[in-house]
Amino acid sequence: MEQIQQLRRITIWGVGLIGGSLGLALKKNGFQGQRVGLGRNIGRLEKALQHDAVDTVTTEVTEGLRGSDLVVLCTPVELVPVLVQRIVEFVDTQQHRPVLTDVGSTKSVLVNTIEAQLSERGSDAVSFVGAHPMAGSHETGVDAALATLFENATCILTPTKNTDANSLRLVKDLWEFVGAVPHILSPETHDLLIGAASHLPHLIASLLANTVANVETEGTKALDFTATGFRDSTRIAAGSPDLWTGIFTQNSDVLLSLIDDIVDNLTEFKTLLQTDNLAEIERVLLEAQVIVQKRREALGGA
Repeated sequence: MEQIQQLRRITIWGVGLIGGSLGLALKKNGFQGQRVGLGRNIGRLEKALQHDAVDTVTTEVTEGLRGSDLVVLCTPVELVPVLVQRIVEFVDTQQHRPVLTDVGSTKSVLVNTIEAQLSERGSDAVSFVGAHPMAGSHETGVDAALATLFENATCILTPTKNTDANSLRLVKDLWEFVGAVPHILSPETHDLLIGAASHLPHLIASLLANTVANVETEGTKALDFTATGFRDSTRIAAGSPDLWTGIFTQNSDVLLSLIDDIVDNLTEFKTLLQTDNLAEIERVLLEAQVIVQKRREALGGA
């Protein structure tokens, strides 16, 4: 973590929930360098400045990147390769070579695309390290940012054989500095595991909300009778549709396979109901209960 304290300037491109929380966490944990907020919307950037999530803001790419040692891309996943291309074009005119990283929820397509971009530039191109902090909220924007958001949270790093070792150590130090617990996975392993652990639950929550909203009879809607069960089961569906559309499409191969698994499970359970197989129905529910209880205990009862 000493490497982070030696940095003079960290640029956070996209100062919303994750970017804002990172900026707040850097200051909370004693970062002495300059935190630069870069983005397109000056109003949102000024709000980040008001929240003390960054020290200075700009919409000018050259101003935001000049002299930065580390650039953290906190934008939707589909934008990251585009921004990397802009950074590379800027850096080509400079001697300074920042380390680049991101916070995206998908990795295979993103990392492969960026490595292809950098390969075209040769050995003097910038260095990129894929990262995914497993922390967040259904809320968006810097208003929801928290200095403690990453404390004890898993942060997955996804290096490849092309990843620079020093850059990997720096990005690992960054997330340890703000309280996260880094894990190393390949981009492909990340997408499979996180597809099941995060992307599929979000999809199911969204489909559940839509299904319940469409149930009505005699002018009365099922939605009007939902309570804590519906709230708890669908909370994550309140997340940004734009953000999750990008995540689903970038991890579509994994998600399609998981959807097949869910369809198979639903079909099997449908058969159990049709045949009044009470013993098997109870077994399925008990198995799920045990899984959930054990995971809740591992997460401290969350």
